[in-house]
Amino acid sequence: MTRTKPAEQRRAELLAAGQALFLAKGIAGTSLDDVTQRAGVSKGLFYLYFSSKEDLVLALREQFSRALAERMRAAAEAVPASTGPVSTASGWADRLDACVRAGFECYRELHDLHEVLFHHARALSPGSGKSRSGKSGSAVSGSGKPAEPGSGADQLDPAPAPVARVISELLAAGTAAGAFDVPDPESTAVLCYASMHAFDHDFRGRPGPDDARLIRAAQLLFRRAAGLA
Repeated sequence: MTRTKPAEQRRAELLAAGQALFLAKGIAGTSLDDVTQRAGVSKGLFYLYFSSKEDLVLALREQFSRALAERMRAAAEAVPASTGPVSTASGWADRLDACVRAGFECYRELHDLHEVLFHHARALSPGSGKSRSGKSGSAVSGSGKPAEPGSGADQLDPAPAPVARVISELLAAGTAAGAFDVPDPESTAVLCYASMHAFDHDFRGRPGPDDARLIRAAQLLFRRAAGLA
């Protein structure tokens, strides 16, 4: 007797099929038939989970954004935030540093996927510039970057962006602990989040600053935004 797969498993398989095909053939070069054949499902079943190929792309962007945010959150939480009177600021600053480094490393590891989803998604139709929640997206991508140069204003992502939320929560927690001085963690996080655009080689130019310099500069920027010298 054939068992029906759980909805979340089926959806995950469709996302995995789409991601693999988009990486191999590009979004424009991948048809809906390609996706359903790779996932081993009918078009009718596909439409139970996604309204179109564009909807699948948006779902993959959200998945990318959440994965990046969780990497940064986990890296920050892995660093002890010391509670002693002398080491409090140092511990929280180390958390910021870890958050930045994790973001950079995740960009590097997922570079090809990021390129496809956020740079090469020209297959998105003009009417698809909304997040899956139905709200118009912002000009800042969920991957931690503003809309890519030349990508078009229709490449929009869910709001609030997961990465900005992680940074905001870290700034707010550090301020509550007395280590940071950030009157408006949410707005400050958006500005810090936008600076991560420079992790893209195309944005910083070539040769531009090397990785070590860029990471350190980003860490100093986050520290100063948090009110640390």
